[in-house]
Amino acid sequence: MKKGFSKIIVSLGAIALLFYLECMQSSYKNTILENIGISLYENGMLAAKMEQGPLFLRLAVGNRFFSPVSRSEKLAKGSLVYRENQNGPAETEEQLAEAENESELYSSGDASAVAGENLAQVQAMGGSGTAAYVNKLRENKDVNYLWNHFYIIDSTTSVKKNLFPVDEMLKRNMTLKQKPGKKQILIYHTHGASEAFVDSQKGKESDSVVGVGTELAKELEKNGYGVYHDKTKYDQINGTIDRSKAYNQSLDGMGRVMAENPDIQVTIDLHRDSVGKNKHTFTMIDGKRTAIVMFFNGMSRSKSGPIDYLHNPNLGANLSFSLQLKCHAMETYEGFTKPIYLKGYRYNLHMAERALLVELGNENNTVEEAKNAAAPLAKVIADVLKGEVNGF
Repeated sequence: MKKGFSKIIVSLGAIALLFYLECMQSSYKNTILENIGISLYENGMLAAKMEQGPLFLRLAVGNRFFSPVSRSEKLAKGSLVYRENQNGPAETEEQLAEAENESELYSSGDASAVAGENLAQVQAMGGSGTAAYVNKLRENKDVNYLWNHFYIIDSTTSVKKNLFPVDEMLKRNMTLKQKPGKKQILIYHTHGASEAFVDSQKGKESDSVVGVGTELAKELEKNGYGVYHDKTKYDQINGTIDRSKAYNQSLDGMGRVMAENPDIQVTIDLHRDSVGKNKHTFTMIDGKRTAIVMFFNGMSRSKSGPIDYLHNPNLGANLSFSLQLKCHAMETYEGFTKPIYLKGYRYNLHMAERALLVELGNENNTVEEAKNAAAPLAKVIADVLKGEVNGF
């Protein structure tokens, strides 16, 4: 009787809180309601996977109330819409609603979308480390296994099995013969003006993501590839930060650089991730605290299908390249990479078969930790380009 009464009190309290929040005008209102929604959404997913016990209990057991919101979750639930590379019409109200209603779990027919970083650090399998996942993928070549262990699928997009021919992706020839004296890799920064680290000195370029790009360029050149490092801050327009046109600006810039350097076959848009306060993640490589890396693919697909005006003829090659890099990193540097993030738009990745968007570290990493990631990241990229990898 007491337990039943307690449940009633808790339920009435929750209803009262929600009613109060709906009426209040506080700036915290939306944040609190959003976190309640995230909690119910995540726990609904968990509850659906649990076989025993009443629904109320399953939701309660899985509760992660007011958990820190990662950049992945912010992207999945925020209202920001990247109007990038739009040669077609502006978004309709229906498209905008789709982009903003990203907390809804939906199915594309082949797979359900997964939001958040619940898979952000793939756990070791049987004590063998993350390399065991790669070995199993090579053995089973199963697309569902691929999705579950190598990707985070944002709810802005949809995936189809025919876009992920696992065996072909792993075996696709992504090698690039070195040409001494030629620029073969382009590093640029769509958000070069607005992405720095916890101890970065304001206005000091070497402390920003651009400075990390300089280190990555040096390391890639040590591995035998000529690099063009474009330090243009494409999100800085007329002296102020403006991300709304950053991808259009960087598209124009990289187009000019590639026209002047026709040997460029690899493009790297280097970013720094945002995960929220008090989430300091790193791994240890060669005795150094090293920021973690995430490869990112734009699918050019909304949740209802292809986005025609953002067509990417290089999508298959892009997906193969990032997967090979991810697999090689998992075998070479334990804990160095998150799962690959798949999102709905294009992000200039149509410009080359070997086009990458890389999130290196986050706002809670130090400049040193971020720069420590340059050498292992360069080795992973160079190894795949040279064909010095296992199983590909």
